[in-house]
Amino acid sequence: MLQYFTTGKNGLLTTPDHHPDQPYWINVERPTIDEINQLSNQFNLPRDYLTAILDDAEVSRTEQLNPTDPDQPVLIVMQYPKLTTSDLGYLEFQVYPFALILVDQVVLTVSNYPASFIQDFVMDPNSSKLSLNNHEDFILTIMWYIEHSFVTNLDLINRRTDELESRLNEATHNVELFRIMAYQKSLIRFKAALAQNSPALEAIENSVTHFNAPNHQALATDIRAETKQATDMTETTNQILQQYSQLVGSVISNNLNDVMKFLTSLTMILTIPTIIGGVYGMNVKLPGAGLVHAFTWISLATIILCIVCIEYLRNHDYF
Repeated sequence: MLQYFTTGKNGLLTTPDHHPDQPYWINVERPTIDEINQLSNQFNLPRDYLTAILDDAEVSRTEQLNPTDPDQPVLIVMQYPKLTTSDLGYLEFQVYPFALILVDQVVLTVSNYPASFIQDFVMDPNSSKLSLNNHEDFILTIMWYIEHSFVTNLDLINRRTDELESRLNEATHNVELFRIMAYQKSLIRFKAALAQNSPALEAIENSVTHFNAPNHQALATDIRAETKQATDMTETTNQILQQYSQLVGSVISNNLNDVMKFLTSLTMILTIPTIIGGVYGMNVKLPGAGLVHAFTWISLATIILCIVCIEYLRNHDYF
């Protein structure tokens, strides 16, 4: 899918054909072979610039940031997080490659899966403060939002962890452990993705022919700060989840022990009328069996014994 945008008075417009002299942005999601061929021929792009994102394991990298020919298109591949569902049905985050391609008068963003921050730009361009007047500024801003998306998703993981903690006293199944495992897998992916994105940013900072305007250093510093924040949050959250995983296992085991203790106590109480009924059900002479109200007295004695047993167990914390 190809989406075309340009800058107008009210932000991003989906009608760049009405402004042929203005720079514009093409957002490409899950490109088909025909779309790849079209863009490759139209902008004289190497096909691997567009097909790189089709490989979910593609690593972050940059190309042509210091070319001998300044008209060569620039490629920047970053990793970005996306909320998915695991095979077991639990929410977790995957990381996928996201390509930014800088061509004369055009910037292309290419992904194999919809990126939430791109949709935010389209739905509310004013709040995103994006401008296509300078494509290098635009690319650096997109990179900031990519790094910021890690921080946003880490906040979501922390909130979900707090929700698990609030229900921990009732946990008796392994559901909580599977959820924590899904979050821990997400954090491992985050850590690897952030480590891959850092060299790409370093290559941009060291580029001689691109991203060397006076304001670009400030933008790069903002991206660095966001990356550092995301990295620190990932490390801290991972340590918390490791400790929390052990705690959840202990709590689940303790809750199951409480359930078993209750069921054992209940079995002991129900054993009293079973024993008395079995004894007085035998066809032999027993004390009190000849009384007119024998059943009433036997039932009353059984109830009293059960009450005494309940109180005893309760005083010894078995109920």
